Amino acid sequence: MTVLKRHTLDSTPHKSKPLLQSSIDNFGWIPNQSAYMSESPSLLAAYQSAHDLFIDSSLSEEQKALVWMTTGIENSCEYTVQAHAFIALSNGVDAAVVDAIAHDPSRLSPQLSALRSFTLEVIHARGHLGQAAIDAVLRAGFSQQNMLDVVLGVSQKNMSTIVNAIAGTEIDTAFQWAGFKGFKQASGG
Repeated sequence: MTVLKRHTLDSTPHKSKPLLQSSIDNFGWIPNQSAYMSESPSLLAAYQSAHDLFIDSSLSEEQKALVWMTTGIENSCEYTVQAHAFIALSNGVDAAVVDAIAHDPSRLSPQLSALRSFTLEVIHARGHLGQAAIDAVLRAGFSQQNMLDVVLGVSQKNMSTIVNAIAGTEIDTAFQWAGFKGFKQASGG
């Protein structure tokens, strides 16, 4: 049983109403994650702002999907993996790439593999990212801006994966990815 309430427009705190309305405007419904997150208008606003900024970042759709889904996998958040598989596929990311991110990263291109390695370093850095990880991502052809945008994407997803763990967030029907095979890979694999 969750300690958080899955809010509606009627039950959410007043300051969250326009934020949930923006979810309706963008998705056509209130995603379960946002419904739980809306208990804290500040958290929901920060999450939505970080999301919008990451969408507008220097990373391609494929690269954003990799950052989001890798963070979901590492944080054992099925909601994140499935929701971002849906978003990636909706935004034209090749299904084989989405499947490789989720289930077999050895099939990723060398550049996406390098980005995945860097993303894993950011996830596990605990505030202390080593110079070797920085050098490796830059040698792989990513810019300093790309590198910092990964930090933004991981930070955004950490907010949601923590909330999803607290709430036990149910995956919205629209986000359910029939191709999801569960978490099988080891960390850093």
